[in-house]
Amino acid sequence: MNQGQRIGELLRAAGLVTEAQLDAALSEQSRTRRLLGEILIAHGVLSERELTQVLSNQLSVAWVSLAHVDLTDELMTLVPKDLAHKHDLIPVHFRIGEQGQRILYVAISDPTHVAAMEEVSRTTGMHVRPLIAPRSEIRRQIEVCYRARF
Repeated sequence: MNQGQRIGELLRAAGLVTEAQLDAALSEQSRTRRLLGEILIAHGVLSERELTQVLSNQLSVAWVSLAHVDLTDELMTLVPKDLAHKHDLIPVHFRIGEQGQRILYVAISDPTHVAAMEEVSRTTGMHVRPLIAPRSEIRRQIEVCYRARF
Protein backbone atom coordinates (compact mmCIF):
# COMPACT_ATOMS: atom_id res chain seq x y z
CA MET A 1 0.00 0.00 0.00
CA ASN A 2 1.29 3.41 -0.70
CA GLN A 3 0.77 6.80 0.80
CA GLY A 4 -0.57 8.25 -2.44
CA GLN A 5 -3.59 5.97 -2.54
CA ARG A 6 -6.89 7.24 -1.20
CA ILE A 7 -8.27 5.53 1.89
CA GLY A 8 -11.42 4.42 0.06
CA GLU A 9 -9.34 2.64 -2.58
CA LEU A 10 -7.29 0.94 0.12
CA LEU A 11 -10.39 -0.21 1.99
CA ARG A 12 -11.90 -1.58 -1.21
CA ALA A 13 -8.65 -3.31 -2.19
CA ALA A 14 -8.50 -4.91 1.27
CA GLY A 15 -12.04 -6.24 0.79
CA LEU A 16 -13.36 -4.24 3.73
CA VAL A 17 -15.93 -2.24 1.74
CA THR A 18 -17.87 -2.84 -1.44
CA GLU A 19 -18.03 -0.39 -4.33
CA ALA A 20 -21.64 0.42 -3.40
CA GLN A 21 -20.77 1.07 0.27
CA LEU A 22 -17.88 3.27 -0.75
CA ASP A 23 -19.99 5.24 -3.24
CA ALA A 24 -22.71 5.81 -0.63
CA ALA A 25 -20.15 6.93 1.96
CA LEU A 26 -18.42 9.25 -0.53
CA SER A 27 -21.77 10.80 -1.39
CA GLU A 28 -22.51 11.38 2.29
CA GLN A 29 -19.01 12.78 2.77
CA SER A 30 -19.54 15.37 0.03
CA ARG A 31 -22.75 16.51 1.76
CA THR A 32 -21.55 16.45 5.36
CA ARG A 33 -17.77 17.03 5.11
CA ARG A 34 -17.24 14.25 7.68
CA LEU A 35 -14.25 11.95 7.35
CA LEU A 36 -14.84 8.91 5.15
CA GLY A 37 -13.67 6.50 7.83
CA GLU A 38 -16.03 8.02 10.41
CA ILE A 39 -18.96 7.58 8.04
CA LEU A 40 -18.13 3.95 7.30
CA ILE A 41 -17.75 3.20 11.01
CA ALA A 42 -21.03 4.98 11.86
CA HIS A 43 -22.83 2.84 9.28
CA GLY A 44 -21.31 -0.36 10.66
CA VAL A 45 -19.46 -1.08 7.42
CA LEU A 46 -16.11 -1.36 9.12
CA SER A 47 -14.66 -1.32 12.61
CA GLU A 48 -12.45 1.33 14.10
CA ARG A 49 -9.66 -1.23 14.39
CA GLU A 50 -9.90 -2.14 10.69
CA LEU A 51 -9.72 1.54 9.74
CA THR A 52 -6.77 2.08 12.09
CA GLN A 53 -4.85 -0.82 10.56
CA VAL A 54 -5.43 0.39 6.99
CA LEU A 55 -4.43 3.95 7.94
CA SER A 56 -1.33 2.56 9.65
CA ASN A 57 -0.30 0.89 6.38
CA GLN A 58 -1.23 3.90 4.26
CA LEU A 59 0.69 6.37 6.41
CA SER A 60 3.55 4.05 7.42
CA VAL A 61 2.84 4.76 11.09
CA ALA A 62 2.86 1.91 13.60
CA TRP A 63 -0.46 1.17 15.27
CA VAL A 64 -0.86 0.36 18.93
CA SER A 65 -3.49 -1.46 20.94
CA LEU A 66 -3.78 0.54 24.14
CA ALA A 67 -5.11 -2.46 26.03
CA HIS A 68 -1.59 -3.89 25.81
CA VAL A 69 0.30 -0.79 26.97
CA ASP A 70 1.25 0.00 30.57
CA LEU A 71 0.19 3.63 30.88
CA THR A 72 2.23 4.65 33.92
CA ASP A 73 1.89 7.66 36.21
CA GLU A 74 5.20 8.93 34.83
CA LEU A 75 3.79 8.91 31.28
CA MET A 76 0.55 10.62 32.30
CA THR A 77 2.43 13.48 33.98
CA LEU A 78 4.21 14.28 30.70
CA VAL A 79 1.09 15.45 28.84
CA PRO A 80 -1.56 17.54 30.62
CA LYS A 81 -5.08 16.12 30.63
CA ASP A 82 -6.55 19.12 28.76
CA LEU A 83 -4.02 18.69 25.95
CA ALA A 84 -4.75 14.96 25.74
CA HIS A 85 -8.49 15.71 25.51
CA LYS A 86 -8.04 18.54 23.02
CA HIS A 87 -6.23 16.36 20.47
CA ASP A 88 -7.48 12.87 21.42
CA LEU A 89 -3.99 11.61 22.18
CA ILE A 90 -2.25 9.83 25.02
CA PRO A 91 1.43 9.28 25.85
CA VAL A 92 2.42 5.61 25.54
CA HIS A 93 6.22 5.44 25.57
CA PHE A 94 9.26 7.54 26.39
CA ARG A 95 12.88 6.92 25.48
CA ILE A 96 16.22 8.63 25.08
CA GLY A 97 17.46 8.71 21.48
CA GLU A 98 20.95 7.97 20.21
CA GLN A 99 21.97 11.64 20.42
CA GLY A 100 20.50 12.00 23.91
CA GLN A 101 17.25 13.58 22.76
CA ARG A 102 14.09 12.83 24.72
CA ILE A 103 11.46 11.16 22.51
CA LEU A 104 7.81 10.78 23.47
CA TYR A 105 5.56 8.41 21.55
CA VAL A 106 1.87 9.31 21.63
CA ALA A 107 -1.14 7.34 20.45
CA ILE A 108 -3.36 9.50 18.26
CA SER A 109 -6.18 8.67 15.85
CA ASP A 110 -4.86 11.09 13.21
CA PRO A 111 -1.07 10.89 12.99
CA THR A 112 -1.09 13.54 10.22
CA HIS A 113 -2.28 16.16 12.74
CA VAL A 114 1.00 18.08 12.77
CA ALA A 115 -0.30 20.92 14.95
CA ALA A 116 -1.14 18.44 17.72
CA MET A 117 2.36 16.92 17.57
CA GLU A 118 3.93 20.40 17.65
CA GLU A 119 1.84 21.47 20.64
CA VAL A 120 2.79 18.35 22.59
CA SER A 121 6.44 18.93 21.67
CA ARG A 122 6.30 22.57 22.86
CA THR A 123 4.54 21.56 26.08
CA THR A 124 6.87 18.66 26.93
CA GLY A 125 10.12 19.92 25.44
CA MET A 126 10.49 16.54 23.74
CA HIS A 127 10.57 15.19 20.22
CA VAL A 128 7.14 13.64 19.59
CA ARG A 129 6.48 10.59 17.43
CA PRO A 130 2.95 9.42 16.58
CA LEU A 131 1.50 5.94 16.87
CA ILE A 132 -1.98 5.36 15.51
CA ALA A 133 -4.79 3.98 17.67
CA PRO A 134 -8.59 3.94 17.45
CA ARG A 135 -10.11 7.19 18.75
CA SER A 136 -12.49 5.35 21.09
CA GLU A 137 -9.58 3.47 22.74
CA ILE A 138 -7.68 6.73 23.21
CA ARG A 139 -10.69 8.51 24.72
CA ARG A 140 -11.41 5.57 27.04
CA GLN A 141 -7.80 5.51 28.27
CA ILE A 142 -7.72 9.28 28.76
CA GLU A 143 -10.76 9.03 31.02
CA VAL A 144 -9.42 6.04 32.95
CA CYS A 145 -5.80 7.13 33.31
CA TYR A 146 -6.23 10.83 34.07
CA ARG A 147 -9.23 10.39 36.36
CA ALA A 148 -7.48 7.70 38.37
CA ARG A 149 -4.27 9.66 38.78
CA PHE A 150 -4.98 13.39 38.71
